[in-house]
Amino acid sequence: MMNVLITILVGIVGWLIAKKLKLPAPGMLGSMLLVGITNIFFNYADFITPIKVFGVAISGAYIGVQIEKKDIKNFKYLIKPFIILIIMLTINTFVAGAIIHFVSDIDWLTALLSCVAGGVTDMSIVAMDMHAEVGTVALMQTARLIGVLLIFPYWITIMTKNEPASEKDERFVQQTNNSKHFLDKYINTPNKKIVFTLIVAFIFGYIGQWSGLPAASMMVPMFVIMFLNVNTNYCIVNKKEKLVAQILAGSVVGSSIKASTFSSLDKTIIPVIILLFSYFLVNFLFSYLCKKKNYLDLKSAMFASAPGGATDMTLIAADLGADLTKIALIQALRAAYVVSVMPMLIMMFI
Repeated sequence: MMNVLITILVGIVGWLIAKKLKLPAPGMLGSMLLVGITNIFFNYADFITPIKVFGVAISGAYIGVQIEKKDIKNFKYLIKPFIILIIMLTINTFVAGAIIHFVSDIDWLTALLSCVAGGVTDMSIVAMDMHAEVGTVALMQTARLIGVLLIFPYWITIMTKNEPASEKDERFVQQTNNSKHFLDKYINTPNKKIVFTLIVAFIFGYIGQWSGLPAASMMVPMFVIMFLNVNTNYCIVNKKEKLVAQILAGSVVGSSIKASTFSSLDKTIIPVIILLFSYFLVNFLFSYLCKKKNYLDLKSAMFASAPGGATDMTLIAADLGADLTKIALIQALRAAYVVSVMPMLIMMFI
């Protein structure tokens, strides 16, 4: 148990260092790197199953609370561009993954998971559950995230410099009230809702773990919390809880890192270039098609299909006059899709 506590403490220190250095996703990246580097030298890192499940389940719950009742009502206006996007992202995962597999020493499973348009935390957890090379997936996903955050805003600004600001879509429901339930008088404060959400996520995370399905310890609580969030007002996962999940998940991933992970860094340069190029292509083709078919304006389409975090892309889009409602909804649904469907498709392929 002492090793578990030390691992968590090192993960927290890693987060603080990454935050100071202003790295993207510091909770995940900082904890993963510091735990991984120190574990190479001291071989101390360890975790017990309940803590692993807790961190993974919170990550799933955080995705789940992004979907609200109004989003379900609004989805009918975005179903065509969303379907086009997930088809393109799915094809891109397998095409880019195949190219990376054949031009490098990366195995099929690791190459495919490295190309999934998910979050660093989410895909690292999925890779761990599916017994891929977690360090390589984490490094590839991190490089992809950094590339997206550094390059895509400039790319989108250049591509849309002559485009007008997006107009607000009056069809979209902005707020909906959920039905009243018998538990309303008991779960009636933010703190109680946070505790309720964490308990539900933990229970269903264990159910997912017990099922043996890939990434089920994240996927099951995600869908349960999503269902509850659409039908009740009980669920809250704040940034603090998300940060806890990132530090725990990063530390878990870091505990699996070996010296060979860092010795293969030079082998990931070409795969990262291939990966980023493939996403630029998807972004361009999707945006061009959406504008031509009048599904989305160019700015909103480009941000909706940018493979960064939903929060990051929405915040950047706010400065450039894109439709934040559509972007946030498509990005949230994309995150749910890649966690719940892509692991299954990859398992069927492998």
